[in-house]
Amino acid sequence: LARNQVPYRWYSSDEPEGSRLLEAAGADGRRLPLVLTPDGTVLTEPEPADLAAHVGLATAPSAEFYDLVVIGGGPAGLGAAVYGASEGLRTVLVERSATGGQAGQSSRIENYLGFPDGVSGAQLTDRARRQA
Repeated sequence: LARNQVPYRWYSSDEPEGSRLLEAAGADGRRLPLVLTPDGTVLTEPEPADLAAHVGLATAPSAEFYDLVVIGGGPAGLGAAVYGASEGLRTVLVERSATGGQAGQSSRIENYLGFPDGVSGAQLTDRARRQA
């Protein structure tokens, strides 16, 4: 969730707040993880695709045809998507889990064009994702 910029709170089932939430959801805590969504939906041991759909992440293409399909959402893929879209191409970026690739997990990148003082991987990929 964090890599996809989805806000969340994590509670352990043995913490007071975790126990309270389990009880409110009518769960006994034997089947975890348990996800409580803002609309009140309770997901027990959700598959990644189910969780993605419930939090609003795109899991299917929004159009039938694209001029450019970019496979991989690391810095190079994000750059390709930005340039394709800026040229007026109907562009889609396909990534298995979250954009950013390895760079998105880096605490500091000091050799990326345009950032002479360095930038965190999360900041870099967030900017690229918004631009794409």
